[in-house]
Amino acid sequence: MDTLEEIQKIIAANLGVLPTSIHFESNTSELAEWDSTRHLLIVMDIEQKFGFKFGLEEIAGLDSVQKIMRAIEKKVAS
Repeated sequence: MDTLEEIQKIIAANLGVLPTSIHFESNTSELAEWDSTRHLLIVMDIEQKFGFKFGLEEIAGLDSVQKIMRAIEKKVAS
């Protein structure tokens, strides 16, 4: 499973939607279920899956699948 599929699966599980409804362009403003509590759950699941931690400023900026993907790529590269 590639990174995008993993992210889709994590977000979908936390929002109670199908993974196919989560796309690279999906963001918090278009998914009503993606509230602040679920956002933290998503971030924690991503951290656990990929084995690193995000800083507080990073967490606040992870408001779309695209930004999450970029942040993961950045963490993996460093």
